[in-house]
Amino acid sequence: MNESMKEAIKALYPPRPTAARRRVRRSSSSISSCDAASSSLTSGMAMLSVGGGGGGATRAPLPNFRSPSFGGSPPKRKANKSRFSELLLEHGEKHIKDWAVTASSSSSSLNNNNSSISNSCQMKQLEGRLRLCSQSILFEPRHSSRGIIRIPFRYMAACPSVVDNSIVTLRSDRCVIMKTNNVIAPYEHVHLTTDFRFKFAHSSPQMMISLIQELFNAESSTLTKTSVKSINPSVSFAADVAFDESAPPIIPMPSFNDKKNDIIEQISELAMAGNSFDTTNFLHIHEQPLTPVLRSSIKTPLLEEKGSIVLTDYALYFQPAILSGSAMSNNGNIGSDGSGGKAQVWCLEDVVAFARRYDGMKDRAVEIYLSKMEGGKSSHHSVLLALDSTEARERLVHLITKQCSASRSLPIPCYTDRNFVESAVELWLSNQLNNYEYLLILNSAAGRSFHDLSRYPVFPWVLSSYGEDETMLDLTNAENFRDLSKPIGALNEDRFQEFKKRYESMVQQQKSQGAQHNHHQDAPFMYGTHYSAPGYILFYLLRVMPEHMLCLQNGKFDVPDRLFFSMQSTYESALSNNADLKELIPEFYDPDCFDFLINSMGLQLGNLQTGERVDDVILPSYAKSAKDFLRKNRAALESDHCTTHLPKWIDLIFGVTSRGSRAKTARNLFHPMSYLGPVDLDALRSDEDKNRAELQATEFGIVPDKLFRKEHPGKGESWEGTEGLVMPDVLRDSYNYGASSSDRITKKENTGSNDGFSLEDGTNPFA
Repeated sequence: MNESMKEAIKALYPPRPTAARRRVRRSSSSISSCDAASSSLTSGMAMLSVGGGGGGATRAPLPNFRSPSFGGSPPKRKANKSRFSELLLEHGEKHIKDWAVTASSSSSSLNNNNSSISNSCQMKQLEGRLRLCSQSILFEPRHSSRGIIRIPFRYMAACPSVVDNSIVTLRSDRCVIMKTNNVIAPYEHVHLTTDFRFKFAHSSPQMMISLIQELFNAESSTLTKTSVKSINPSVSFAADVAFDESAPPIIPMPSFNDKKNDIIEQISELAMAGNSFDTTNFLHIHEQPLTPVLRSSIKTPLLEEKGSIVLTDYALYFQPAILSGSAMSNNGNIGSDGSGGKAQVWCLEDVVAFARRYDGMKDRAVEIYLSKMEGGKSSHHSVLLALDSTEARERLVHLITKQCSASRSLPIPCYTDRNFVESAVELWLSNQLNNYEYLLILNSAAGRSFHDLSRYPVFPWVLSSYGEDETMLDLTNAENFRDLSKPIGALNEDRFQEFKKRYESMVQQQKSQGAQHNHHQDAPFMYGTHYSAPGYILFYLLRVMPEHMLCLQNGKFDVPDRLFFSMQSTYESALSNNADLKELIPEFYDPDCFDFLINSMGLQLGNLQTGERVDDVILPSYAKSAKDFLRKNRAALESDHCTTHLPKWIDLIFGVTSRGSRAKTARNLFHPMSYLGPVDLDALRSDEDKNRAELQATEFGIVPDKLFRKEHPGKGESWEGTEGLVMPDVLRDSYNYGASSSDRITKKENTGSNDGFSLEDGTNPFA
């Protein structure tokens, strides 16, 4: 195995917990590194600020929390550091603009003796920032002892108005209080009519009023409540699945409001179009841009930061979108007026690998993996960038590969290339890759990423022994292992017969309706829920990503009995509960990631029906500690028994029994929405149908890309090499993927301004 391959494999490991977070233990008032990082995030439209509007938000580098970063130290805390994150908003809501204000509440609220009023609503000349969002306004006091107040439009008596040309007033019958004393906890909902006054410190409130009127009217015109669906699709797809206390969490699905979405899109477009890329961000004076300004966004779990990227001969730069007073006069070109904002920088010399990725259901993103030496040790991280089109993504990938290869003896690997997967298979079969590393590679090749909760890497349950009365774990005893030849849904034969009965009923119903009524989305299935979905990922990672769970759960943690509190109960649920088929995630096999099993933030997660407090995850008796449990889990994954049977599980997830008729035979058939891809999405007629299909697929779980067209060989078996084993479209040939002949990119012999790429009609899509 060459050094390039070794470095690329290291970059695939899960995000490492920081030392600062590990030092936090049982202190509810302490701020962990995870909290500090996510609090500093001003993502997506949160980076928009109007010139003269009170100074704008501080723009920091990409925060160093679990999924966006694989190593390094947490950012140093500064005085008055912003606690705001789009995770504090409703799921799918966007932050638009913020201003410096002084806030107060009306005398009527202050004199009200109702004990239900929150202290955070009792404001007398509090300084802070007023933030306009797509469904609410939010006030963040400067002092962290005071809670952040969010006031949804739907609870306002009328649209906010201006008094004395500098004060915005509004009345609301309820509001939400968050992060008092900077503690991550369920939100406080205050049901009390309150008058608020916000005096603008440095600017006129007219900009806010003009924006909020459009958003408020759009919100009021629909009068549609947010629809709530379970993250478990079987609740909506199969009426015979009853509510269960151990079922996955309920997740609010954003309602579609075309008018409001159009307004938000217009604001975003104005910010994107009005920004010149600021060349003062370049690290070297002689850097030469290799691309024009390309629209892009950084994707992290549940969040998106919009901006633009420029690739030079030295680095890749991302500049966040900023809506300024001069937005209408700029033209989106490269300039040096210093007004473009601080950029994030990734040096090309640090790039060790890349992978083509999805943006939702669109094949237009790329994940770039980097490694950097710090203190004599290498740290790894990656960034997931979504571009406007597949063509733009391919241009960027081509130029990065070309530039990096020019200074190296070996080309940088692409995880989603067929030849990389073939090399990985050969390395695994020749014992140069362990099972853990091999599964990380297969996940990455199949489109899975730690940045994307809907496509998070999936790992198998390997053990079947998690009892608290089991003091020894014998890895030579086959009875201690799960059957890897069967999907989770088929491990319990009695439960599978219920799934089978429902499937046969669907088949008969479809036959009786006739072919003219049969649609792809109505195809019969065995399992309505999937083995990997955003709700399941946050179920496992609740203790290290609590704000993400609060975002998806409308500001509260789930019912205690449905939280991840015990390994034994979680495994038993996966075996017996019709609404639970979840597999595991890589963190269960990495001893350095033990923090997700420990309640180091002192989260108040409630009590079970038995009265037992939900705290650290209860582990089997054979585990001396969380880290020891993960060591033993890893040993089970690398055991001879698992190695022998692992190819069968690979077939179920990434191979020949993952879809189609062989999936049916293997008892591995999921809801048809789980198999949607970019081509299926393009076939839908209306934008609303596309949005709903994309949302449903990404929220309820997506089957990984198929990697193998033959049964995966086992170690020690006779095989004729990897030729014909790996799917030819692992690369997801984006030049032809769902595109008409007039849209396909062809490679030219010349090396002009478009670096050899153009449309077949001769035009340059990047000009």
